[in-house]
Amino acid sequence: MTHAANTYLNVTELDFEDIRTNLKTYLSTQTQFADYDFEGSAMAVILDLLAYNTHYNAYYLNMLGNEMFLDTAQQRDSVVSRAKELGYTPVSARGASANVTITFSGVDTTVPRFNIPEGAKFTTTIDDISYTYVTPEAFTVSNINDTYTKAITITEGEPLTHRFTVSLSNPTRYILPNENVDTRSIKVNVVTSDADSSNSVYTQATNISSVTNTSTVYFLHETNDNKYELTFGDGIIGRSLKDGNIVVVDYRVCNGTLTNGADTFSIDTLGVTESYSSATLSVNSNAIGGHDQESISSIKFNAPKNYETQNRAITKNDYINILTQENSDLESVTAYGGEDADSPVFGKVYIAAKPFGERFLTQSRKTQLRDSIISRTPLAVDPLFVDASYLFVVPTVSVNYNATTTTLSERSIESLVKTAVLDYATANLGRFGNKLRYSRLLRSLDNLDQSILNNTVAIEIQKRFAPNLTTSQKVTLRYRNEIERSSISSTQFTYSGFPCFLDDDGVGNVRIYRFNESKAKVFISTAAGVVDYSTGTVELENFAPTAYVGTEIKVNAIPEKLDVTPLLEQIILIESNDIVVNATGENV
Repeated sequence: MTHAANTYLNVTELDFEDIRTNLKTYLSTQTQFADYDFEGSAMAVILDLLAYNTHYNAYYLNMLGNEMFLDTAQQRDSVVSRAKELGYTPVSARGASANVTITFSGVDTTVPRFNIPEGAKFTTTIDDISYTYVTPEAFTVSNINDTYTKAITITEGEPLTHRFTVSLSNPTRYILPNENVDTRSIKVNVVTSDADSSNSVYTQATNISSVTNTSTVYFLHETNDNKYELTFGDGIIGRSLKDGNIVVVDYRVCNGTLTNGADTFSIDTLGVTESYSSATLSVNSNAIGGHDQESISSIKFNAPKNYETQNRAITKNDYINILTQENSDLESVTAYGGEDADSPVFGKVYIAAKPFGERFLTQSRKTQLRDSIISRTPLAVDPLFVDASYLFVVPTVSVNYNATTTTLSERSIESLVKTAVLDYATANLGRFGNKLRYSRLLRSLDNLDQSILNNTVAIEIQKRFAPNLTTSQKVTLRYRNEIERSSISSTQFTYSGFPCFLDDDGVGNVRIYRFNESKAKVFISTAAGVVDYSTGTVELENFAPTAYVGTEIKVNAIPEKLDVTPLLEQIILIESNDIVVNATGENV
């Protein structure tokens, strides 16, 4: 007997009830079940079971399909695996670093110098939990006027060592068995065998084009469960391991962001071989730069960008992607052609980078980064590293709230709003290209508490500079945003023997003024410089103050547009001390 029942099949539904209805419709078309009461019999249970099984498998296959693609994958292991296919290794967790000075007493003054070895241990305590800091490299302490003092960097992380024995008959995977490995700290030595202690140092391969069959390199990638795996060459790309070799891996396991801000440290074990009676420690800069393992969303964004570069720097995005991928200490990178610079220079690429926890790169770090990328640039292009330029936003927030619907005081509301502004800045600013979106800032404040009725935010943008106090100079401040006329203001400085300030006359001239006894402005100079309101550029000519308040002179302007846009090497920041909040309670 031939059936034409397939005519009634509908396989486009995934919902449980729709699947069940489709099955019921299919059965009702069969002559064996004509006029059959499906809901009033045991067949209803069978329909439920079949529908459940179909729905379960459809859901499972749908989720499985999602995990096969980078855009739709939800599980970290799937995202990491897809990124690996694009040659991308996610950035690991990083331990925070602090700068401290150690002073040794009781050292024989005939000793010219001695070393603080790599791995010297220090301790800090946060919320009654102790964390270990170590020296990431050896430091030399020299005798300077019979004093032994050295400023050193210490980095958070517990040092560990793992050993693998190579067996060609029973191959093993070289997986570091800990989460939160700080991959910057990985050091690999390959010992010949138990009977032969000779060894070779292996370094991480970052540029496959420079790897030969004798290169002592290893390759690093993230594997399952947030762990990292090392792989070695096959004798064609990189030197291969031999049977009986012992792979010794030293590394640190860190706590990411947990110790950022640590400001008190104690000496645990220095490991100094030279005799001394005591060692004291002082903190030069608090711990900064600790961050957690790269997030899933960040991997999805960065992996395709890294693949696009193909290990060559042609476009500005190539420079950004290569430097970001290969240097985990860089939080943000930007690049632009010399033709876009303030004074156009052809044949140049300008690169600016912001390291984690710092605002500027050291000169030595700039040199290292340039050396790492210059071989991948066209012959006619010269990459140059420049400092990031910071544009500070100074917000004044006025908040009206219903005092009858909240137990919070006026000061508590102000504190809540200030924290929200800082949270917005942390999430949305602080990187090259990140704009201040005025409407989003307002929205984040409106939703803080049900008692808040409305708020307004007055925005000023600020540039800072430390002038020369002995020689007159030209000072150029580039806001790179259109600014309002008659909106220039500054902090106090001393000029011609008076406490003075800057403003503008609304037609393009910068003025220097002071206040007389009746608090009226007295202009010392009405042509101290010029303002280009359309480009947001202020130029001071022959500026020669003799003193100033604070560490820098701050010059404010009001932007013409509410959204503030950073250009070229600019980064927008909002600092806690610059936020002014005025809360007003109403009995509504």
